[in-house]
Amino acid sequence: MPRRLKLGTCAMVPTALAALTTLAGPVAAQDNQDVSEVSVWFAREYTVPSREQLDRFEEETGISLSVDVQPSDNLFQQLIRMRRAGLEMPDVVHLDGFLRPVVAEAGVVAPIQDIVDAWEEEDPEGFGQIYEATWNDAMWDGELIGMANTASMEEVFFRTDWLAEAGITDQPETWDEVLDFARAIKEVRPDVVPFGWWAQRGNGANHLYSSMSAMGVEFDGSVPDLRGEGGQYWIDFVQTLSREELISSEAVAWNDDNMRGGFVASNIGMMLDSAPTSVGAQQAGLEPGPNFDLVPMPTSRSGEDESGVLVAPARTFFVTTDAVERGAKDEAGQVLQFLMDPEVALYLMLEGADPHRTDAVLGDPEAVNQWLPIWDEDNIAAFSEMGVFPVDLDFPEAEDLMERLNEFAVANPDMDPMAVADEWQPRFEAIRED
Repeated sequence: MPRRLKLGTCAMVPTALAALTTLAGPVAAQDNQDVSEVSVWFAREYTVPSREQLDRFEEETGISLSVDVQPSDNLFQQLIRMRRAGLEMPDVVHLDGFLRPVVAEAGVVAPIQDIVDAWEEEDPEGFGQIYEATWNDAMWDGELIGMANTASMEEVFFRTDWLAEAGITDQPETWDEVLDFARAIKEVRPDVVPFGWWAQRGNGANHLYSSMSAMGVEFDGSVPDLRGEGGQYWIDFVQTLSREELISSEAVAWNDDNMRGGFVASNIGMMLDSAPTSVGAQQAGLEPGPNFDLVPMPTSRSGEDESGVLVAPARTFFVTTDAVERGAKDEAGQVLQFLMDPEVALYLMLEGADPHRTDAVLGDPEAVNQWLPIWDEDNIAAFSEMGVFPVDLDFPEAEDLMERLNEFAVANPDMDPMAVADEWQPRFEAIRED
């Protein structure tokens, strides 16, 4: 299942950054080091290539990979302790993408434009199949500092069979239509929850940032403009879901597991979630097409214009400063290439990893059919053209406020949207002053 940004991770970041600020500085590489081993810390078991693939990499490159799986919620803290104690960090680390400003400012990771340029020169055809978001989602302060090679894109899941009972056989193309679809489900299935929106705090804000961006909310870093057209629409959208009882009366106590489980159990008619959840729905007996479908989130509020952009949080591989200092940066670059190899990428996707940002896999109909047949050309096109997930150094505090705002909007459906913005925008702006 896709993993959402957890508040516990973010809570560690301000302290971590303060602890490492004095350690950041230029990184000097040792010359002509003979590197025969590269250490890689992965975030989850299902993101580690197979033993056979690891062995083949060693045979082809002469580099053995020392692999470890570290729980990503505390990995950054662990890196801090290692650096402060003078212990050698791994050469490549796998972190949540929202940490990129922090690890860059802390001097834990190194810029990688040089090894990416070498990759492109060595394999222009394969490199050209990698989506731009892989690099755009790994930029900070004008420098490329990682490879954001996978992402968890939110999509609109909906029960086609229930909507057919209401005479609806197409898909929602605007956010207004998303609401209309939920209303239609409420009419024909009054005993189910039409839309599985959730507002429990402490469980991440992927769906909030993603839906805001898709609705055209403007961001200054991680801070949304709630008074603009997009911000006002998003607030009203959430309030409408609550006011018209299109969501559960217990939505403020719901998390994504409640939502996902409810859809799979046929207790919810629509939701925002990532594509791999469709596997669980099928295992529960729901058939793609006759029973449900999933489409990219709309990027138009009412159909008048395309004001939104699709974004998604991305797992990111970083090369550490220790790798540079010991002369292993080029070898770490070979590891990044290996992790985007089509066979490796498809294997990991079949193991449960998020889709990889490359046409070498997603442009291959046979590979897509192996992985997730329900994903059609529209899903793949939307995934390939995603924008940049809005983060900066204030993201931890902004994410916390975002969850609180969501809870507030659900609990206060009759409050004027501009009044909501006037109450909450200053709170977001205040984090800039801290």
